[in-house]
Amino acid sequence: MKNVDNIIPLPNYVRAKKALGQNFLIDKTIALQITDALEMNEDDTVIEVGSGTGALSSLIAPHCKKLYAIETDQDLIKPLSATLSDYSNVEVVNKDILKIDINTLINTKDGYKTVANLPYYITTPVINKFIEQEHLPDVMVFMMQKEVADRILEKEGSRIYGSFTIYVNYRYAASFVAHVPPESFIPSPKVTSTVLKFIKRDKPLVDVPSEEFFFSVVRASFSQRRKKLSNCISSMSSFNISKEDVEKILSDMGLRADIRAESLSIQKFAELAWKLHSI
Repeated sequence: MKNVDNIIPLPNYVRAKKALGQNFLIDKTIALQITDALEMNEDDTVIEVGSGTGALSSLIAPHCKKLYAIETDQDLIKPLSATLSDYSNVEVVNKDILKIDINTLINTKDGYKTVANLPYYITTPVINKFIEQEHLPDVMVFMMQKEVADRILEKEGSRIYGSFTIYVNYRYAASFVAHVPPESFIPSPKVTSTVLKFIKRDKPLVDVPSEEFFFSVVRASFSQRRKKLSNCISSMSSFNISKEDVEKILSDMGLRADIRAESLSIQKFAELAWKLHSI
């Protein structure tokens, strides 16, 4: 039996929309773990993506300077606004986060944090949205499908380690916060969720010749996972390098000629990018 005191009530008239991937968090313990992970102070500006009916918003608002509660579902704006009516520091925004220019919403130069219970189908686009900003969030706390979280936290040598792992970890240090069982939501999803915390690095994890070139190398390397890395790189016309020359570079790096992309750490990818860039 569920602990009633631990349940965040959901208004009776609210119905989850499958088309929007809505699953409303009703577990207060998880909600508190998420807000604690934000490590808020009274000077913080927070962007919450997918505020729903305010389960997280009402816990965030008392502890920050400004909260932007972003919710794309027009039908949820009324209950969300009612939940947050006591807080003068909250602005409810009825827009799709993927269509918002964050720089017109807030002064990103002043620093900000972001938090979200992400619908599974937009998890990667939303993470990319924030990581691609000129001024990155200082802290991000996102709930997502466990499989996506596992990919982000994975190390080289695993079949789920890939370009997205490297892309995220280049700019952020990601850490586990909590696993979230299906019964923590209404309706219950068919999968387990995971909360991750992302802390912006003072500088990127590795030094690269250029970010554009580095990530083009990473994407090319993982473009055909079953193929050898030398085949993936040499098949890209933009690099204009033979398979034999790639194998020579790999040998100089102390790597096998038949190595695959998933075996390279981000540090080795940076080294490879420098060598390819110098040719």
